[in-house]
Amino acid sequence: MNAFFKESAETLFRHCNKENCNDAGMLTIIIADAELETIPEKMQGDHAIRKYSKEKGKPVNEVILDSNYMHTSIDRYFPGESSRRGRPDIIYILLQVAMESILNKNGMLRIFVHTRNDICITVNPRVRLPKSYNRFIGLMESLFKKGEISSDGEVLLKADKMDAGNCIEKNRKGDLVILSPDGEKAKLYRVISGDKDYTVIIGGFPEGDYVSDVYPLAGAYSIFREELTIWSVASEVISQYERAVDLV
Repeated sequence: MNAFFKESAETLFRHCNKENCNDAGMLTIIIADAELETIPEKMQGDHAIRKYSKEKGKPVNEVILDSNYMHTSIDRYFPGESSRRGRPDIIYILLQVAMESILNKNGMLRIFVHTRNDICITVNPRVRLPKSYNRFIGLMESLFKKGEISSDGEVLLKADKMDAGNCIEKNRKGDLVILSPDGEKAKLYRVISGDKDYTVIIGGFPEGDYVSDVYPLAGAYSIFREELTIWSVASEVISQYERAVDLV
């Protein structure tokens, strides 16, 4: 066990028991086409990228693509995509918001992250993710390398090769809703209402549209007149579901 896991093992789990876990309903959030990936093969020979990976002490093919440090290189190899690709930071923020929610602490939230390279990540609701962004990146690098992160015999994060359609169909529960700025304008309380299960699809990218063909799966809705960050959307969805099931 490396230093990261040894240091965090005792605080890796949340505790959900019969007294604080509500079986009234379940909200499943699936992040589709998340811009979370290791450095693409065509970028691995780039001098700046190799220097960065050497400073991290990791093989270049195991390093997470991060526009915060690699914007110029991304633009060189993927012109016009540097504002979208390599955005693990937005997944980090969303997961921090979701995992700290009242809904999750009551055992009523499931989260899955589907990436642009068709990796479907299952997030154990009891996992305590690192607060440090750099440690989160290290955790994702370990996950992509090993395929699974476990502690004391319990799987905390699992990565399976799966396209968006299969990731959604395998993990959906209850009514399926897709959120998109181009969807039908609707108040969120009209989209998510009542004490029942919902699965909500949120795009895991900072701009543009879904790469995967998700629209045939369900109706798409826009909940605000402007584009919102993905963590803002997740926060609104979670808060609305908490109200719908009379949790708050």
